[in-house]
Formats: sequence, C-alpha cells, structure tokens
Amino acid sequence: MVLGKLKDEIERIGRRALEKGLIKILPRNPNILTVSSLLIAFPTPLIVLMHVYWAYITALVLLILASGFDMLDGLVARYWGRTSKLGAFLDSTLDRYVDFIALIDLWLIHDGGFLGTIFLLLALLGSLMTSYARARAEALGVRMLGVGLLEREERLLLILAILIIYIITQLGSIIFYGLLLLAVLTNVTAVERLLVVVKSLSGGP
Repeated sequence: MVLGKLKDEIERIGRRALEKGLIKILPRNPNILTVSSLLIAFPTPLIVLMHVYWAYITALVLLILASGFDMLDGLVARYWGRTSKLGAFLDSTLDRYVDFIALIDLWLIHDGGFLGTIFLLLALLGSLMTSYARARAEALGVRMLGVGLLEREERLLLILAILIIYIITQLGSIIFYGLLLLAVLTNVTAVERLLVVVKSLSGGP
C-alpha cells in the first residue's frame, strides 16, 4: 500500500536524522517524547474551531509535529536501549488520544451533518477496535505487527493527507468522504485482525 511505503520511508528518514545528529538534541527518555506528542496535538481541536485558514494550517503543523514525536519515541528508545513495558504502555495509550484528537479535528472542520457524524463515530470505533484487537491478540501470543490494511501509522498519515487536501481545495466534501474512507478502512482492518486471531487460535491452516 502507498501509505505503508510512505511510512517506511519516513521511518528511514527518521533513523538517518538520528544518526546525523538529531539524537544529540532529543531527550534520552523516550517517554518525554511520547507525552510531548499528546501535548502538541491536544490544543488542535480548539484551534480548528476558529474556522480560519491559518488555524487549519497551524493544526496541520501541530499534528505533523505530534506524529514526528510519536515516531521518534520508539527510535530513541531503541537507539539508547531504553525500551520498557512502561514506555510501550504509555505509547499505546497516548496514541489513542492523539488518534481521537486528529479525527475530531477533521469533523470539527466540516461535520458533514448526520452522515458525517456517523462516519466519525465509525472511524473512531474502527480505530479503537484495530488497536484493541492487536493488544488483545498479542496478549494471547498472536503476533499482529503488519496485519491489516490500515495500521495506526498509515491511519494517521491518511488523516494528515485528508487535512492537507482540504487546506488546498477548501472543499468540505474532502472531509466528508475522507471520514467515510477512514470509517471503512479502519473497520476492515479490525475485521482482518479478528479473522487472523480466530484462525490462529482455532488451529486453522
């Protein structure tokens, strides 16, 4: 998938940036980056409520920064050998908040009426179930990395892409159909993971 390839390329760029000196200015504690990601994204719903062009751009920049910090926390943890169960828990938990905030941002920009709200709720449900399915499956010993059409990183990239296209075009339909696309893809991913777990735990071929 295009978004998957883009995610891999962004991760490669992040690793190269760390090796070329970025690591020197980042905190060695990856949990600081994890928490910073949420703090950066947190004000964006209030910003987009201003409904002016510069507010949308500001929200986009903040979400990109939040995504960058979210990517870097894992890279920093592995670079310094500071991976931990606490870090994994914080990362997974706070990521859900950032996901929620990013989706709410889209809806606040253009709610799309009743259908738009339904699409938002379905996208939120699909996002949560995708993450829950992975967490529960891995707790049962079923590996979920790379399983599913739209993993968390691709999902966030898609949200950012929708926001960028909206800023360029100023067409509310971009948000409307973007939420529809997210609603479909997130729930398809959740179902994919459900089927993989059922097959694995039932001893299927």
